[in-house]
Amino acid sequence: MRLWIDLLTPKQILFFKPLIGELEASGAEVLATSRRYREVGPLAERAGLKLNYVGDRGTKGQEDQLLAATRRQAEMIPIVQDFRPNVAVSIASAVCARVAFGLGIKHVAVNDSPHSEVAGRLSIPLSYHLLCPWVIPPKAWEIFGIQRRQITTYRALDPAAWLKREPLSGPVPKLDPKKKTITVRVQESDAPYLSRADMTWTDKLLAVLIEAFPESNLVALCRYDFQVEEIKSKFGSKCLVPDEVVSGHDLLASTDLFVGMGGTMNAEAALMGVPTISAFQGSLYTDRYLESEGLLERALTTSTLLSTARRFIADGYKTAYGKKAKRVLDSMEDPVPKIAAFIEKTANQA
Repeated sequence: MRLWIDLLTPKQILFFKPLIGELEASGAEVLATSRRYREVGPLAERAGLKLNYVGDRGTKGQEDQLLAATRRQAEMIPIVQDFRPNVAVSIASAVCARVAFGLGIKHVAVNDSPHSEVAGRLSIPLSYHLLCPWVIPPKAWEIFGIQRRQITTYRALDPAAWLKREPLSGPVPKLDPKKKTITVRVQESDAPYLSRADMTWTDKLLAVLIEAFPESNLVALCRYDFQVEEIKSKFGSKCLVPDEVVSGHDLLASTDLFVGMGGTMNAEAALMGVPTISAFQGSLYTDRYLESEGLLERALTTSTLLSTARRFIADGYKTAYGKKAKRVLDSMEDPVPKIAAFIEKTANQA
């Protein structure tokens, strides 16, 4: 059994690491590919994943990213032909889905982000099957043309795949233990799904937090090198902006309040028992579920952000929040065995 898995983001390193381990333990030979991306390499090395790096993401701008994806697809074809996988797997890799489809290989998508419409349109219609968290209704995927019988759900949010296992440790910024810590995950400024969003939202959010909580450790986690440079130039004297790729788990374990402008770390922080505010400019099914469980509140204005942050960071709040988070995480299944079993079944049918 040969399996090709294309991993593109730091979340996918954390998610696919235990899945690859389970598949290899069942005797599968796995080709794990990726592209050159700031956060992927260091995390993969810490996780002990051996990745074949093929191409890159491209810089800012649709044309450059299209050219990068086209070059990557062309480079990938002979690699996949030589490996001869039974099944291809990715979260939303257009290159993986397109190459697999073109070579007659079944592509299994594992996706929790129907809001990411461009990535979905480029991968899901070419997929044999889709696996996703149970909180996402089948109708959310209708836009991609996939049928209900092609969708399998698992009763977990994706971070459960690594939160139910030993954490992947790594460096964290130096924090003053006498101060409370606020961690902010800045938005995915290059994502097509935020092309119409307020690109000044990150600056506004950081500015009000710096002013309102001057005695706190404020950490801004960036996704790209240009974000590190921009935020350092504007706020570097008043907040910590790590140059290196830190351990999200270890940092969250020391965090009193998390403000997330994306989806994955919102869920990770909330399920770890860190009071979480979602400042994502859009609507996420995972956020809605966590909100319904009392593990997350949304804030799309600075006034809502500050009133919620003051309440969440108060003494004693995190303790009660953590008990609730443990109950919710414990109620979720480990998604890895279910996904691995489906991939093995599909490979045996190939």
